[in-house]
Amino acid sequence: MQLNQANIYFVLVRPVFLGNIGATARLMKNFGFEKLRLVDAPRNYKDAEARKMAVDAFDILKAAEVFSSLPEAVADLNLVVGTSSGQQRSQPLESLPQFLERAAAQNLESTNKVAIVLGDERNGLSIDELAICNVQVRIPTNPLFPSLNVSQAACILAYEISKFCTTTDSESSGDAVSASTDLLTTADDERELFEQLSQVLEKIQFSRAHNKDLVIGQLRQFYKRALPTKRESDLLRGVLHRLKTLGDMDK
Repeated sequence: MQLNQANIYFVLVRPVFLGNIGATARLMKNFGFEKLRLVDAPRNYKDAEARKMAVDAFDILKAAEVFSSLPEAVADLNLVVGTSSGQQRSQPLESLPQFLERAAAQNLESTNKVAIVLGDERNGLSIDELAICNVQVRIPTNPLFPSLNVSQAACILAYEISKFCTTTDSESSGDAVSASTDLLTTADDERELFEQLSQVLEKIQFSRAHNKDLVIGQLRQFYKRALPTKRESDLLRGVLHRLKTLGDMDK
């Protein structure tokens, strides 16, 4: 796998300290990353303390995109990597090196857009936010004191991920067939697919025998671990649409 640095997005969720926001912008520039997204950020996130810590990376801070929720922030991205110290688990955690090695073995197309999501300084990402992520990773630390400062964690992540990155345009080095086959689905595609699945489960009255929300949650985790391509996701959505259409015709 060769990721394109231009397609890596660092996403800070509910950042509290302006210094951490500025420091994250600086370290991103240190390792060649430019895309910063903030979720529920302080209104003054570009004030003096943040600028002071950003130093010569104020351009990244100034260009940061701001969203009100994590689903909105990652809707157009293909692979969402959540970070956790391991204290909240909705799915198994991988160490960052393990995940990078596994992703490299899958030979993912470099046109995929990847989100690296970090939670706030006090509580990290919530269980619901972690559930949005395709994979949850941890940075191996002392188990007696696992939590890192958010900008320190971002620095380690940026360094490790930069080893798997290229600054070249992937379209110039690969053929069009590869790009279309290996492009992963987006978070927005996933949302639409599971809305369709929920409707189909209602049609077949699946929820009478099973807890529908629990089942959908488990299927969603299975779907995320599979890292489906856009073509695979479109095929699933086509099948679900056809099933729903047949159910409507039987009325």
